[in-house]
Amino acid sequence: MEWLKTFSTDYANAVTAAIALIALVITAVTLYYLRREYRAKYRPYVVPVVNVEPLDRGEGEIVYVVSVRPFNVGPHPCFVMMTAVQLQIGDEVYETPSHKGWSLIGQSGAAYTFPVGHINQNGISAVREGRYRLNRIEVRFRLHSKSVDDTHKQDQQFIFEVLAQNPPLAVIRPEWVSDTRP
Repeated sequence: MEWLKTFSTDYANAVTAAIALIALVITAVTLYYLRREYRAKYRPYVVPVVNVEPLDRGEGEIVYVVSVRPFNVGPHPCFVMMTAVQLQIGDEVYETPSHKGWSLIGQSGAAYTFPVGHINQNGISAVREGRYRLNRIEVRFRLHSKSVDDTHKQDQQFIFEVLAQNPPLAVIRPEWVSDTRP
């Protein structure tokens, strides 16, 4: 009968160890999915909006001021930064100094507007008359965003075309991002 007692003890220990191992695996899988859900919930959801607003300089001269305003459409605040900001009018490219610091924006809107440049009537008329090789107005920039706790970072390239109509309108052109510019 001693063998039955030994078998019973060893069997009970083996079953306990197997159940503990299964519980450990289930806990690890649950923690993995909880972490993934947490990161998805707190990651930044930032959408840029390009504003083209008229500014009257006097004597009938209208200049259009171009700026980018990132909107945080997510439920939590995040940090944003813009680099490689360019305004291209026809074949002429104008670089805007990049803002190297992070700006905190809250949910449901932005707390900061990044200036890009301005477009005067000469540039608009030159594009309309076809004086350039590439007759369009573009706004290009890289938008970096990160969550407040630095667990999720995102870097995106955007290109908008400014349509020279009255009033001017900025339209996103994601198909141009992969194009090589002349």
